[in-house]
Order: sequence, then structure tokens, then C-alpha cells
Amino acid sequence: MVDQAYYTRNKIDFPFKSNQPGGLDFVLYASMMDALKQKFSWDDGVNRFYQALAQDAVYQDPSKLVTFLDNHDTDRYLSVIGDDFEKYKIGLTWLLTTRGIPSMYYGTEILMKNFKDPSDAEVRRDFPGGFPGDKENKFETSGRSDREKEAFLFVRKLATYRRDNAVMHTGKLMQYLPQEGIYVYFRYDANKTVLVATNTSDKEISLDTARFAERMKGFTSARNVLTDATLTDLKLVKLPAKTALVLELGK
Repeated sequence: MVDQAYYTRNKIDFPFKSNQPGGLDFVLYASMMDALKQKFSWDDGVNRFYQALAQDAVYQDPSKLVTFLDNHDTDRYLSVIGDDFEKYKIGLTWLLTTRGIPSMYYGTEILMKNFKDPSDAEVRRDFPGGFPGDKENKFETSGRSDREKEAFLFVRKLATYRRDNAVMHTGKLMQYLPQEGIYVYFRYDANKTVLVATNTSDKEISLDTARFAERMKGFTSARNVLTDATLTDLKLVKLPAKTALVLELGK
């Protein structure tokens, strides 16, 4: 964390003063991969993500950091998490709802995967379609598999919500210490409050929201951003195993 802050505008008394507003957030990237690959414990699993964000105070403005799940120099995201579609959706939810400037590597939205083996070329293959000799065209809905269609629509829904709601790019972030693999944070400003709850465990739970009263006081309902369903009981929120929930709170 401190090493990364050295190369951006920061609040640490380094002899060298970088004037770069932000940079690629490799610290948060590594923590998200750990959160999705490790079993939850005192210092592992989703606690890694929480710990990374808890150190944002070292940056002058962490919202200027560029967040990502993969890029041309890394193994592709879906391969790293073991081709697990539920984990795929959790990571994309974090990317598109947490602080920072999200960057998506082409093809992640249609489940492209591979490792850098034997070279970087394996993670830099052409997006299928539109090129001579391509057997599939993933630029068109008709060229995508059912799972690829689901992934594309999932990304589009969340990315559109982020684009259209200022709270997701300029709002504050408040997070709560994970418990039993359950991780909750809020994005909020004077106009909106959004709750993001993740269940990284293998069993469904009912989330008791009393612990989050500081951020939820006065709210009596919520809209599920991904499904548009309305929740009228916010005291206990059902969280299926390996899911992330995005709720826009209402009064």
C-alpha cells in the first residue's frame, strides 16, 4: 500500500513528492483476487479486500485510482478464479460499485479466459468476431452462448447504473468489518445511499442490518439494482451463497 502511494499524491511524508493524481490500483486488484480465491478467516478471503480499502487514508484522493480485475499484463480474470461464474459476478459487482475509476479489459464481459502461458499473447487474443476467418461473432447477441449473454447483460446493467448515478463515482464509501464471510459497504452522498452486501460463504444467510444503523437510519425500502425488485423489509435481507447484492435505499 505504501509502495503504491509513493507514486501518487499521498499523505505520507516522503522526501519525493509525486504529483500524479492516481494510478493503477494493483493493491486493490490483488486483494480482490485473494478475496475470491481464499477461504474466509481472520486475515484471508474477503478480509483482504476490506483491509486494502481500510488503508485508503494514505492517498490524497483514492477515487482517482484505477481499479481492475485483469488487463493485458495479467492472467484473465475468469481463469484466475477457476471459471466460477458466481465469483465472476461478485468481482464485477465490486469493480463497478467500489471507489475509484473502474477499468474493464476487453472480453471480460463475454467471459474470455486464459493464462499467460506460454506468453502474454494468450491473454491478448482478438475479440471474436469482425475479423477475417472468425467462426464466431461475439459482437452480436446471436453469436454469444447463453452464459455469455447472461454475463454481458449483468455487466451492462451495473455499468449503466454506475454511469447514471453520481453516488457511484463521487459518493463516499463506508465499509463494515466482514463477519463469517459476509462483507458490507455503502456508497452515499446527500441524494442517494446504496448498500452493497456480499456473501462469500457457501450457505445462504439472512443479513441482520441492525449493525449498519448509522447508514440505514430512516430508510424503509430498497430497490434491487440488478433485478429492479422492491424490498419492503430491510431488517433481515436474504443473501444466497456466493452472491453480491446491490440495493438503492429509499424512504
